[in-house]
Formats: sequence, structure tokens, C-alpha cells
Amino acid sequence: MRTNRTRICMQRIALLILFSAATASAVSAQVSQGANPNLEAALTPGTIVWITDSQGREDKARIVSASGDIVTMTTGNETRRLRTTDVMRVKVRQRDSVLNGALIGAGAAVASGLLFCSLMESWENCRDDVGPMLTIGAIGAGAGVGIDALIRGRRTIYEAAGPSTELQVAPIIARRARGLQVSLRF
Repeated sequence: MRTNRTRICMQRIALLILFSAATASAVSAQVSQGANPNLEAALTPGTIVWITDSQGREDKARIVSASGDIVTMTTGNETRRLRTTDVMRVKVRQRDSVLNGALIGAGAAVASGLLFCSLMESWENCRDDVGPMLTIGAIGAGAGVGIDALIRGRRTIYEAAGPSTELQVAPIIARRARGLQVSLRF
């Protein structure tokens, strides 16, 4: 009876670890930093960026300089100058740490290996067989590194402030009147 309780407890722990590892990859993918409000500080010379102008056109470019109200960049063989007021959004390539992918992959592989092992054999056998767990952990780490190497995202480092619109709604309650006052500002 004690072995059955231990087995159920270990299965729950393995599931918790598996779900935690799966959730950790989604959480670590979230970027909490906001876009930089200062365009000149965001654009350093030599950086490759994707710039969206006021016409909605997005270009991949290398920044030559950003001074005053002019941004100079090269796109292919062409040099282009943009006024800073025409720059709506700037994105850069976001790279994820390969170590992050290796740890997530290894953790998920070991947790799932322990779960499947405990479903088929007693926990003592699973706990004592370290070799297969290290092997599956290495395979999971390799898969995590491979997946991280393939993912190439872009992160917004600057976004121009758009026009502000405000909607206000206020109830009107009086002895003989009821209503709603709505005002829109833009």
C-alpha cells in the first residue's frame, strides 16, 4: 500500500515538473521591456534594424547615423535619409540564449522520462537508473538548442506615439431624468 502511494505522489510531482517546464518556456519568451521612447538612443550606428516609415513601408537597413532630426541608413546599395518624425517603428532581431533552450529541453525530457518510467516500473527502478535519464536529458537539451537556433524573432525598440483618443462616459441620474453623457476627444 505504501508503494502505491509513493508511486502516485511521484507521478504527480513528475507531472508538476513537466507542466512547470512547459510553462517556463512560454513565460521566458515574453518580453516585458517597453519600447524606447527616445529614437536617437535606440538607433546606434552599425545596427541592423527594420524601420517602418509613416507610409507604412518597412525596410531592413543598417544605421549609419542618427543625429538631430535625420536618420541616415543603408538599404542594400542605397543610402536613405528619413526625418525622425517619419519613423513610426523600429525593430531589431531578438536572439534567445542557447543555454535557455538547452535547460528547457533537458528539463522537459527528464521530467517526461521520469513520468513514463514511473508509469511502467516502480519508482525505485526509475530513481536508480541514472544513465538512461542522463541520455534522454542530453537528447532533450540538443532538441532545445536546435529549436532555439531556428527561432528568430524581432523586438520593437521604438514606437512613435500615435494620436490620442479619449472616450468618457458618465451616468446622469436626477429625480426626473436618467441618461448617459458621452464625450469623445481626439
